[in-house]
Amino acid sequence: MFLPFFYQLRSKGIPVSTSEYLDLLKVLQSLTTKEDAVTVEQFYHLARNCLVKDVKHFDNYDLVFAQIFEGLLAQGSEFKSQLMDWLQEAKLKELSEEQIFNAQSIAENDLIKELLHRLETQTERHDGGNHWIGTGGTSAFGHSGYNKAGIRVGGESKRRSALAVAGERKFQNYRHDTTLNLRQIKLALKSLRQFKKSGPPKLDMKRTIRRSCDLGGEIELIYRQSRKNNLRLLLLMDVGGSMTPFTHLVNQLFSAAHQVQHFKEFQALYFHNIFYDCFYTDASLSRQSAVPLEKLFSHFPSTTRVIFVGDAYMAPYELFQMTAEKRDFYRHLFFDDTSPELASPTAYESLQIFTRHFENCIWLNPENTRLWREMTIAKIREIVPMFELSLDGLERGIQRLR
Repeated sequence: MFLPFFYQLRSKGIPVSTSEYLDLLKVLQSLTTKEDAVTVEQFYHLARNCLVKDVKHFDNYDLVFAQIFEGLLAQGSEFKSQLMDWLQEAKLKELSEEQIFNAQSIAENDLIKELLHRLETQTERHDGGNHWIGTGGTSAFGHSGYNKAGIRVGGESKRRSALAVAGERKFQNYRHDTTLNLRQIKLALKSLRQFKKSGPPKLDMKRTIRRSCDLGGEIELIYRQSRKNNLRLLLLMDVGGSMTPFTHLVNQLFSAAHQVQHFKEFQALYFHNIFYDCFYTDASLSRQSAVPLEKLFSHFPSTTRVIFVGDAYMAPYELFQMTAEKRDFYRHLFFDDTSPELASPTAYESLQIFTRHFENCIWLNPENTRLWREMTIAKIREIVPMFELSLDGLERGIQRLR
């Protein structure tokens, strides 16, 4: 009877194996010998512990459980459906100070019990009341009214005083599209490490003693080479302008990369919107901090991993027609009215040249994917594989670099 549950979990991307399914059946079989029946809530937690090994899948597990075992959870479902319709159609009135002062008070520990009791006993709609589940009143259950410690049922938050929201799923923050934190970024970056044997061989004393003992005292020297991480990483970050709202997120990525002390060489550089002939070691993008592309090409080998961070969203002119000379001309127009020679490549061409040298590049974009069809983003995606700046996106990007 649990096979549909098993297959539905797998169809939602939860990696449930046959052995985990058999474990669940064994546990359930052992419980049938006991007198106490297993409640729906107990079965929910039992199955989750047996079948789900990562909290990021809890949200999908909840959805599948509700779908498969709907019959077990549907006590009073007809009235509950009616109730939600009533709550959506509510006509709201302003509460008086006296009504707010006399708002119903229920102990926090009894809220769930009392809500279930009223769902079973309530038979009609209520607006502006102080007891039943309704709208615009002072009951501890409903919405668009007032209660300093109740449970919102339906509707939208008005005064943000509810202790909980009925029917709200609790595990969305564990999904892979959550906002990144410092530890998650560090773990992802550490997975880039590539250990290789290097340096002169050294005597391995422990293995030499063990081997000599195995040979009955005949000495055999065993040498080993140390394993070092030979990975070089370039972190290239867009600063200013439309990237300002994402400053905190990019700062976390920057801090994590600096704290991961496992790369043979790491360097963080900056650009604004897109690069032309150089990057900058300082976020102010002063010419004194400029690092020409030729210098990067000569210093970093082609095996260097490169991570771009930016929204890739700009005026098409800036990507397809602007050159380094034009940029400098506009920047210094006040001091120099002579037109410079415009022979250098455009930003789009510079990006193509860059990716021909560094073949292992990804682009992390903090913008919503709905914008990724914009011209400049779409064109950059054709050259550099682009991923969301989220936990899932970062992990997929790192896997691509590996």
